[in-house]
Amino acid sequence: MSEKKSAYHLDWVTDHLAVGQAPMSVRQLDALHAQGVDAILNLCGEFCDLHDIETEHGFEVYYLPLPDEEAPELAELEKALEWLDESIYLGKRVLIHCRHGIGRTGTVLNAYLLRRGLGHKLAGRALKGLKSKPANFDQWWAIRKYGRHSGRLTLREPSLEFKHLVDLAPYFRDYEALVRRAEDLFDYEASESSERKARGRCGLDHAACCRTPVQLSLVETVYVAHKINAQLTSAERLEAIERAVTAARKERREQARHQGRDVCLAEAGALCPLSVDGLCTIFPYRPLQCRSFELSEEVKQELWADLLAPELDKGSRDLFFSFTSEFPSDETMVFALPDVVSGRYVQTFFHYMMQKNADGGEGV
Repeated sequence: MSEKKSAYHLDWVTDHLAVGQAPMSVRQLDALHAQGVDAILNLCGEFCDLHDIETEHGFEVYYLPLPDEEAPELAELEKALEWLDESIYLGKRVLIHCRHGIGRTGTVLNAYLLRRGLGHKLAGRALKGLKSKPANFDQWWAIRKYGRHSGRLTLREPSLEFKHLVDLAPYFRDYEALVRRAEDLFDYEASESSERKARGRCGLDHAACCRTPVQLSLVETVYVAHKINAQLTSAERLEAIERAVTAARKERREQARHQGRDVCLAEAGALCPLSVDGLCTIFPYRPLQCRSFELSEEVKQELWADLLAPELDKGSRDLFFSFTSEFPSDETMVFALPDVVSGRYVQTFFHYMMQKNADGGEGV
């Protein structure tokens, strides 16, 4: 949908941050989705239900209610900006709005620009041409106070996407083509077997596969991690990380306990950190191992041997080169799903790189 024909006009400040007025219809909420908005920072103190409606419509919402023409307290402003900064860092596209998209919106936007280290002069330039800017003395004074009390952002932990230098879209398209092949096979088998169709899908209708340890290639790791960051709310993501840390510890204990013995760890494994009340929290984006779990054994083995394994390996090797400008070693890099959810896979990746360099580029 083009912006000219859209039911809701957005002013994009950056590729991931926009400002505007309060959406006042389902049509406008749909227009926000169509323009790529994932999350909303709602400042409307006068609309006590709008943030709930926005949440029900599929947006992640941070609610900082401010009366019209007033400014936020510094402590509450800082919490909201931390949420905003995290959301943008995770690749979400965020809308800041108050009722008219002027004073309260401009105050929070100005503070965020200061938080990003622009300073008052550069922040003023960024606001030029926008109607969203502090509109009275109290709001301007709040900005001056925030500028004195806030520091610039510190460097974050390393991330495979931290500089956004790699265009992930081609890799994601190739991966999603593999997903469609796996789904087509399941649909075919379900159409041939009423029993298989009635059993439903794991993560949606049951949780039979959710204690099976899942290993992901590099390209699938980056894809799934991206979807976790983009699809889960901040609170849901933190809860998943906590479950992932617990699951990883249990899996390592079980592996140590059964080392050298022919034991099925799936029976003793921890519940998948993405499973909540029997439902997969990222069901449309779950890993290929989960998707192929319900295929017949013969079809599953053929699918992995002839298609999934070689294509995932090729995509991962190409992505490794894109990230590092170095050729990967012959060793296949795999990551446990709990480490992908918790973000520990990044540490593993950088450890691998350091070891590879220490070994003179020969791999580990």
